[in-house]
Amino acid sequence: MKVQILVNGKEVKLKDFPKRALYNVVLGFLKSLKLEEEPKNIVIEIEVGEREHIVD
Repeated sequence: MKVQILVNGKEVKLKDFPKRALYNVVLGFLKSLKLEEEPKNIVIEIEVGEREHIVD
């Protein structure tokens, strides 16, 4: 099991529990989608944009 998170190109060091938790959450999510084949390599990329300004 290899789990890696990069933020702005830098690796975030993960201890065993967060690594296993992330692995199981992502794999469980993908299995619920009933894909045609078993996942072997998973890449997730999230781009965080500017937050919209909320005026009260």
